[in-house]
Amino acid sequence: MTQQPKGVWIWNLSDIRSDYLDKLVERKVQRIYLKVFDGKFQGKPTFWDWQCSPEIIQDFKSRNIQVYGWGYHYGTPDIARQVVKVRQALNCGLDGYIIDLEKEVEDTKTHANVDKLLSALRIIINEGTFGYTTFGNPQLHPNVPWQILDKYCDMALPQIYFEKFTFKPTTPEEVKDCLDAHKKLGLKKPILPIWGSESDTAKPATAAELQDYLNYYPGSSIWRIPNEGERGEAWNLIYSGFELPTLRRNLRQGRVGDDVKAVQKVMNARGYNAGKVDGDFGSQTEAAVRAFQTQAGLSVDGEVGKLTWTALGGKFEG
Repeated sequence: MTQQPKGVWIWNLSDIRSDYLDKLVERKVQRIYLKVFDGKFQGKPTFWDWQCSPEIIQDFKSRNIQVYGWGYHYGTPDIARQVVKVRQALNCGLDGYIIDLEKEVEDTKTHANVDKLLSALRIIINEGTFGYTTFGNPQLHPNVPWQILDKYCDMALPQIYFEKFTFKPTTPEEVKDCLDAHKKLGLKKPILPIWGSESDTAKPATAAELQDYLNYYPGSSIWRIPNEGERGEAWNLIYSGFELPTLRRNLRQGRVGDDVKAVQKVMNARGYNAGKVDGDFGSQTEAAVRAFQTQAGLSVDGEVGKLTWTALGGKFEG
């Protein structure tokens, strides 16, 4: 799969600032996730045609912004109706579709319906553009039909809303635990994390913290653009243009410099504790690199060379 752009989620277009198109361009957004469907809106599967039309989608695309639709599905048996409504949305020119499945599908009685729905949607959604979103940590929600989702979808977009998490002492540990839980289940599809920034959070994530996670996780996104008058950092972030620095030498214990700082920052963001970002490649930084190499299936030597740096998303010119 080619590298995915970073993005931001939209629930109700009519509730966000009216100049949203100009603001998305200013913030260098390359993809939005727009709600286009709800399986129980007014009691039935509904295509949200009031905010998904060929004209609306073209407004985004004319500004070089991809549009992925998303919708809540509930594991209900009305498969054909859901597929018809999703097809209507796709026919407006969407670039892809994300199915949102949450607490309702923790009831295992819904799993046969989920399988049938995904099988039917797989037929009408282009290869490489079908994703699912649900809870951030599979280990805490074992009854979600993870294997079914992994079977049919091209990508996973877990809701890693760390500003609301309390199950680990630090944010990097929580993020790493979520990602590790996917691997422990044997889930194979690429992970594009969603970071939360919501108005109802007691200890909201800062813009600087969210920016770091956007920068260091290609394809990640922010839930969601705030309604007018709501708190939220989505409009305060930059969604493209950041690249890890090109590495021009192998880094190992004893090396010092800004390139070492870059390694330490990306390791810490990904949950591998490299310690203080001081530009000094010490034993803690080496331990973090070794842990990453082990997890990534690389040769474990504690050094950052071409293979390790490219696995982290950077370029190497040694």
